[in-house]
Amino acid sequence: MDEFLDHYDRAVHSDFLIHWTGKDLDKEHSPSWHTSGHRSRTSPELDQLYLERLRNILTYGLWMTEEGERTRNLGTAQITIPATPQCCFTELKLSESRRHAKSYGRLGIGVKRPFLFQRFGRPLAYFGYGEENSDDKFLEACSRDLRDKSLLNFFKPMNRDKLTYEYYAESEWRILYFEELLRDRKIIDPRDNANAAHHEYFKGLPPEHQRKLKYLIPLDGWFAMIIYPCLSIKNRAQWETKLGILDQIEKIKSVDDHGNRVEGPPGPRTGNWPIEVDLDATMHF
Repeated sequence: MDEFLDHYDRAVHSDFLIHWTGKDLDKEHSPSWHTSGHRSRTSPELDQLYLERLRNILTYGLWMTEEGERTRNLGTAQITIPATPQCCFTELKLSESRRHAKSYGRLGIGVKRPFLFQRFGRPLAYFGYGEENSDDKFLEACSRDLRDKSLLNFFKPMNRDKLTYEYYAESEWRILYFEELLRDRKIIDPRDNANAAHHEYFKGLPPEHQRKLKYLIPLDGWFAMIIYPCLSIKNRAQWETKLGILDQIEKIKSVDDHGNRVEGPPGPRTGNWPIEVDLDATMHF
């Protein structure tokens, strides 16, 4: 036990991988939220939209979307990275949450690493000198030798143009689409009417969201954390039972899988429940 604790006392990586969402909501309803010092404020209307987003994630899963096909310069040649459905996560200390929330939205859904391992997810391989050009030999070899070019979506530049390494600082992980995941129902096709509940959810989305959403990744016992945009949303999620958020968390955490196993006597709620914290509080961790 002492050896285990000693190892984690010195860990430089977080045990939580966070998927961020809500950029679209903030852009429309609160584009300047991050300028108000350390306070993350919302309106009643935005509270409701974020609560609906959370309930939908807990009920149906995380969205897999596509980044368009990209062409990158690689030395004197060019490579094409195909558009591939994917879901992105950041590996971070909680105190870094605000910086990522500014870029990707203020609702964070945290999972443990095995959630990604079980879905062929992995950390990205970063290459240097920005998006426009690279002489990275590893990327060059992979672009030449990989039969499945979609795997090139596991590569990303460290920065845009200046050597600020803003992408590298995200410590990004990704889950990509693989047919095995669809077959094993690790991901769900919401366009398939055989998936009745997910299909109904899909049909209820605006057309622009239907075009964006490719697949859904249902949460399981490795679901471990919720970072709420603000305290008011956290309080409503925990106390307003009519929202159904607690029921969905309990449903996920009641599954008898490894991520939900805990020591000790059974309590009123089963499973290993997620950590819940609001965005402002994370700066103290």
